[in-house]
Amino acid sequence: MWWDKPTAQKKPEKEQEPLPFMKMRWLGFLISALIMVATTVSLATQGLNMGLDFTGGVQITASRSTVFDAGVVRQQVAAAGFEESNVTTADNGNTVLIRVPAQEDAADIDTVARQVSAALGEGITIRDAAAVSGKVSDELFQGGIIAAGLALVAIALYIWFRFESKFGWAALITTFHDVYSIVGVFSIFQHWLTFDLTIIAGVLTLAGYSINDKVVVFDRIREMLKKYKKIPLPRVIDISITATLSRTLITSLATMMAGGAMLFLGGPVLFGFAVSICFGIVIGTYSSIFVAAPLLIHLPGRVPGQRISGTDQAAEAVS
Repeated sequence: MWWDKPTAQKKPEKEQEPLPFMKMRWLGFLISALIMVATTVSLATQGLNMGLDFTGGVQITASRSTVFDAGVVRQQVAAAGFEESNVTTADNGNTVLIRVPAQEDAADIDTVARQVSAALGEGITIRDAAAVSGKVSDELFQGGIIAAGLALVAIALYIWFRFESKFGWAALITTFHDVYSIVGVFSIFQHWLTFDLTIIAGVLTLAGYSINDKVVVFDRIREMLKKYKKIPLPRVIDISITATLSRTLITSLATMMAGGAMLFLGGPVLFGFAVSICFGIVIGTYSSIFVAAPLLIHLPGRVPGQRISGTDQAAEAVS
């Protein structure tokens, strides 16, 4: 009878040959080392071009009956001789807060207020003009550094809790690598880029994006370790990265398109933030593949689920 006939068995699909990422890991480590050295040298020799959020200055509050356009106000203030300024609106656009670079003495505050008032045109009422001390700016900078540090620690603890200590250390080292690289860009190219609170926001955003990439890779590595218990760790990592590569590249490309729109259409206010996001996507994607995953081979500790002997694994790691 037809129901007694054995059904034809489908041949299992041949798995995709993994790309040899781990054979290129030393090149990745070399590139990362060069980035770290360049960042450290630049920070030590020229530091950062701090924006008005961190350097202090003169803050002027002005109002009028018509609505202010922040872009137009910024151009008017620049025409008055203050090329660097922070402009924000309040009270439904009828009030504008303008901060310009710090003056040498308090007597200049009234002069600056008159210059800004003249640049804004008739019908302007200067409601307040005061110096923003450097101490307040230093506190903002310290708060930003503390926020970034706490974010790194929280990320490492999350990975440690979700996976293992080995993964936690890899995530902490790699996320620091990404954040430090972004700071290096703003130090090396400080003639075009200023470092302010907006950049701190960009760095924290990048830290979250970067760790999301690494969680995806780490989760697939853990899954493959359960599936291939006797395959050397470097090959398991190659299989895992190859399996997640299309997802990683598509996600990075989509986010890069949004960052590129801010970069070219967002104007000077969003330019630094967009640079941090765009470069952060590139460095975060690169580090997930060539830094975070390879660190699992070299960091001390046992990878859960791996049953291959230490001798065989070490021999594979140096290949």
